[in-house]
Amino acid sequence: MMNFLSQTKKFFEHLNRNVFFLSLAQIFSMTSMNINIITTGLAGFIIAPYGWLSTFPLSLQFIITMIFTFPCSILMSKYGRKIIFVGGVLSVSTGGLIMTIALFQKNFYLFCFGSVLLGLGHATNLFYRYAATETVPKNVKPKAMSLVLSAGLIAALLGPRIYQISADAILPHLYAGSYLMIAITQLIALPFIMRIKIPLPPRSKIGGRKVFEIFYEKSMIKGVISAAGGYGIMSYLMTATPLQIINVCKFSIAENANIIQWHVIAMFAPSFFTGTLIQKFSAEKILIIGLLSYIFVALIAFTAETPNQYLLALFLLGIGWNFLYIGGSTLIVNATKPEEQGKVQGISDLIIFGTVAFSSLSAGLAHYTLGWDKMVLYSLPIMAAILIANTLKTN
Repeated sequence: MMNFLSQTKKFFEHLNRNVFFLSLAQIFSMTSMNINIITTGLAGFIIAPYGWLSTFPLSLQFIITMIFTFPCSILMSKYGRKIIFVGGVLSVSTGGLIMTIALFQKNFYLFCFGSVLLGLGHATNLFYRYAATETVPKNVKPKAMSLVLSAGLIAALLGPRIYQISADAILPHLYAGSYLMIAITQLIALPFIMRIKIPLPPRSKIGGRKVFEIFYEKSMIKGVISAAGGYGIMSYLMTATPLQIINVCKFSIAENANIIQWHVIAMFAPSFFTGTLIQKFSAEKILIIGLLSYIFVALIAFTAETPNQYLLALFLLGIGWNFLYIGGSTLIVNATKPEEQGKVQGISDLIIFGTVAFSSLSAGLAHYTLGWDKMVLYSLPIMAAILIANTLKTN
């Protein structure tokens, strides 16, 4: 116990105000996104012209996130993190208001435009995890990243609760209240973002190594494929889960919220110790544990029939995502020099969220045309790709 307290004290001595404020901002950013993830497929089903388009607005968010990750990263390296983070907060809040209006008007196209703004804002707050590593010693970078992502645990408790309270708060416009709460909740992050102080990265005439040289490194290949594949599988299955639970299994809104809530808890609760595990055992070993978790997800999800079985599958999906995403991101950070971070982080997240966008977009179509069982089987080739990447030997 004394050793644990001593290690905790040393850890917080190395951290600074930036990690603290980024963690607080992350709580409200992730809460907004959690409400959005639970709600958008269901709201889309109500106003979409065709059933298979129900998850298109959510997929559109991932597409926009993918497109804007690289420009956002370059802008941050030129103008600083803060101004871009502020723009992201305002974009999400505005998008939430527009989607509220769209549900009042039953306008699917306006709803999609609001989704675009949510995707743009999400592209900026993805970089909270990178920003947390930039003003701490190298030996605690994984812990700083984990701490910022661990804020998602509080968001996992707030998001579903806010969804339950607000989903039918403005009847007959079901889910309109949820999007209004997205707009309000996201704005709470603004004062915390305003208080961060992160210097611009050093710049050299050549800007570091060539992109091809950086991404040809085996550790970078392993990190990007693990983070992208892990996030893609999670998005693929999680996007379709509310449709399966409510529209096919006929479970209640409360059961859907409970399953998604425990999924999100599993995504972020391990962050309290993932960084420590990476320091002790290496990122590579954590990636393997994440992959094993995904294999159990496929086995359970394929035969799931009861709410508890879906809950267990989504819980393990969250744990696997945490290990693959943080483990992969750690390898990306470790393989990058300060003057290279703008282009490397931008390209890495472009690949990651390109995979997420494709996975999310295909989820609604796969569930509509193939059904849950077959779409679970389609996740196995991505797991195989992660396994192959992790067989690469690094120095």
